[in-house]
Formats: sequence, C-alpha cells, structure tokens
Amino acid sequence: MTTRGRIIKTDTPQNQTLLRPMVLRRSALVVDHEACCGCEICSLVCPHESISLSEGQLVDGRMTVQPRIDIDPATCSMCGECVVVCPAHALSMTIDGKPEIPVISGKAFPYLLRNVKIDQDAAAASTDTSYIDNCPVGAISAELATDDAGQVTAVSNVEVDRELCIACTRCMELGPKGAFTITRPYQGHVRLDVSLCPEGCQACADICPTKTISYDGQQVSVDERFCVFCGACEHICPAEGAITVQRTNILHTPIESGAWNKALDKLVAYEAVVREYDRKGQLRRRRAVLTGLLREMPEDEGNSQR
Repeated sequence: MTTRGRIIKTDTPQNQTLLRPMVLRRSALVVDHEACCGCEICSLVCPHESISLSEGQLVDGRMTVQPRIDIDPATCSMCGECVVVCPAHALSMTIDGKPEIPVISGKAFPYLLRNVKIDQDAAAASTDTSYIDNCPVGAISAELATDDAGQVTAVSNVEVDRELCIACTRCMELGPKGAFTITRPYQGHVRLDVSLCPEGCQACADICPTKTISYDGQQVSVDERFCVFCGACEHICPAEGAITVQRTNILHTPIESGAWNKALDKLVAYEAVVREYDRKGQLRRRRAVLTGLLREMPEDEGNSQR
C-alpha cells in the first residue's frame, strides 16, 4: 500500500511527528511534548479542528500528568497555523528538511513579534547573575569570570537562545537594569479569585511555563509582569472561574488575511478584534485616498511628490 501523500504519524513520550512524503515535497510537523506548556492556543486556531488537548491529572491539588496535544493526521492540512501561534515553541515545521511554515510563506499568517535585544554594557555592569538561573526555560547564557571563592567578578557575552525564549520578560524586569529589552507577542490580563480556589490546590502554579503563578503554602498569587497569556492555568484549574486569562492584543507583522482574521476571532477578546479590524480598515482607507490623490495629480507634480 502506498503512503505517498498520506500523513504518517509517530508518537513517543518526547515527540509527536506528522510526516507527509510526496514526490516533490516532504513536509514534517513536530510536537515537542516536553516544551509544550499545556495551553490550548494551537487547538483554538486549527482551521480543521485537528488538534485536541487532553485533560491534566491532579492529585491533592498537584498536577501529576500535564495536558498534551494530539493531532489527527486524517484531517490535518499541514498548514502550520499552530506553529505560528504556539507561545512555547513546542511546534515546528520543515519542508524538505528546511524550516518553513506554509501559512507564512503563503502570506496567510503574520510573524508574531518576539524580539530580544541585549545591551552588553548594561549586562556587564552587574555581577548578579541570578537572572540566568531564574530563566524558566534556560534560554540565557554568559561567560563568567570568578575569583578563588567562586564569586562572579565579571560578566560578558550574554546570549539568549531565541528558539527557547518564550518572552516572559523576567530577565528584563529582574535582571541588570537596561540589559534586556523583550517584546512579547501576546498581551492581556490574568484574573485570580482565590476565594474559588480549592484548599491547597496549586495546579496552576505547577503548569505555568513562566512561573508567573506561585504558591506560598497558603494560596496562589499571580505576577502579571511575566505572563505570556497562554491560558494553560485556566485549562488545568479544577474550579471554574478561579483563574481566567484574557488576551487583548497580539503584536505581529502587517498582514491582511481572512485566515488571520479568523484566528484573531478565536485568540483575543472581542473588543480587541474590533480594534484590529478598525485599524486595518483605516489603513485601507488611507491607501485608497493616497492612490486617488496620486491619480488626480498632474504628472509633473506627482513626480515631485515622490
């Protein structure tokens, strides 16, 4: 039986791989189960509802089994929308062995803005390197000079692994002043009602990929500065309404696309979607006006404006 063109799915405790071998094109979609934060963003945007998210398992308020995603090879179109929106870099795609996301190369989806800038002088001005150990995904490295007692005396060549960084801004907020400038794509709000939390429950703190949520032995608390608004906490929480995540904006490169508009409808709050549509409408109207003005200008005047 030929498998050409049919998606072949393999699953291990670490990865799930969907492979579509064709004569002129070989596409592969990989899920890194260990990097996956257990949110449902990918399943929300999937245009064919091919992605499902399992329920996590809790024992005495602690997460013992994290939710994990599963992709149905019978309905997946290998479009890559899930790869673009994943906040934890848990999904990746290659075409003929090279990184490529079809919805981006086809200009149906934008790039999400995850910018990282490092001021080496500012980083070198402090010998407190706790921000390296406190990075929740281990994305930061540096060259450290130490004395005989093992104390850090100099810091240089600070680097951030962009493939690991999930833009939680912890290094920017708690590291050396001015050393890091981080742009996170998702913006929003987290609301916590501790009166609804089951006694001793800390499942949300267990699953949080950025340690935005902490537990002090009595109750959980949220430091919104570090939140990437993935919604994993809301999905794992056993008490409805105890914690809610609302995405209000997504920073991305300019694009006009029906596929992206549908994704926005599912990812952000209604009011934010309206603002996005209004902004795009204003840009279209402005371009139309400028185009009309240029057409009406005498040829020599139009050239002078260019």
